[in-house]
Amino acid sequence: MPLLSIIIPCYNVEKYIKQCLDSIMSQSDVEFEIIAVDDGSPDNCPQILDDYAAKDSRVRVIHQENGGVSRARNAGIIEAKGDYLYFVDSDDWLVENSLAKAVNMAVKKDVDILFCDCLEQFDSGRENRIHLYSQEFTYDSPADIERIQRSILCHKMSPYFSAGADSAYPAPWSKIIKASLVKDNGIAFDPAVCGVYDDGLFTIEILEKAKKIAYSDICVYNYRILSSSIVHSYRKGMIERFEKNCFAIDEYIKRYNKSSEFVSAEYARRIAYLSSFMSSYFFSSDNQNSNKEKYNELRDTIDREPWHKAVQNASYCNLETKHKYTLFCMKHVLVGGLRLYSSLKNCLLH
Repeated sequence: MPLLSIIIPCYNVEKYIKQCLDSIMSQSDVEFEIIAVDDGSPDNCPQILDDYAAKDSRVRVIHQENGGVSRARNAGIIEAKGDYLYFVDSDDWLVENSLAKAVNMAVKKDVDILFCDCLEQFDSGRENRIHLYSQEFTYDSPADIERIQRSILCHKMSPYFSAGADSAYPAPWSKIIKASLVKDNGIAFDPAVCGVYDDGLFTIEILEKAKKIAYSDICVYNYRILSSSIVHSYRKGMIERFEKNCFAIDEYIKRYNKSSEFVSAEYARRIAYLSSFMSSYFFSSDNQNSNKEKYNELRDTIDREPWHKAVQNASYCNLETKHKYTLFCMKHVLVGGLRLYSSLKNCLLH
């Protein structure tokens, strides 16, 4: 069995980190190291991590100043000694004795990337099984791998569409990754995009360099979804943070001369994000701007890049119904319709 390096960025999660670490350390029939990166956590996480490291030589701890999740993951990559990499978020946990199955499958198929399934865990106690794709596959052709790339950006374009899996596609915890794929190609998480879709950028980059990939419906991961994270709060500068990410994708498209289908997938992603801004930003109750100021900012956003081309060129067939509605309103600058959508969405969430 090859060595697996499990990288965990940790910040302000003392409530969850023990469950996370215990779920990993109890995994059987798999050789692993845990690289826990304390990203300047202000709570008791640093001490908890050091306590685990003192008791088990498989745990190594990196303490660093707070720099965000991307820098924390990159620090783990640099220190990793394993043949494969696996990323775990510190407020989540693993399915019992699942890692050995996934690593064995990656080795058996000799793939650069193995996609695996997860369970969504809600704080209400509800559990939801997520299948990333509707059937298992193994791909070694560039054309087929790009099809999976496009599904990372736009899940409606997936060759094996599976409802509800969109949030798991870009997540690094849904993949077992050959360490050489990442290290030999100098791939890293981009801290410049401030933690906004940096995982998606990383995923499409490793897919660009991968020679062979596969998907198995082995369920490895418990993904914690808190009610507080479902209703996104208003944050000033939110739009600008997402724009940095979009410009990074634009640079990626130029660098690799990506196909028109890839560009269409990216336009669909931008519309989905812009649609989500209606309730969490433009029409949020926490946004203290006047209605006139909100409307003007919305119009200005739609008219500028990186949003304008997406609004003008996104295909309705690549969008969910709710995003089709917001795209129609944005195309025709129907601000009242967007406000209505936002109000209805907030009512449903509450």
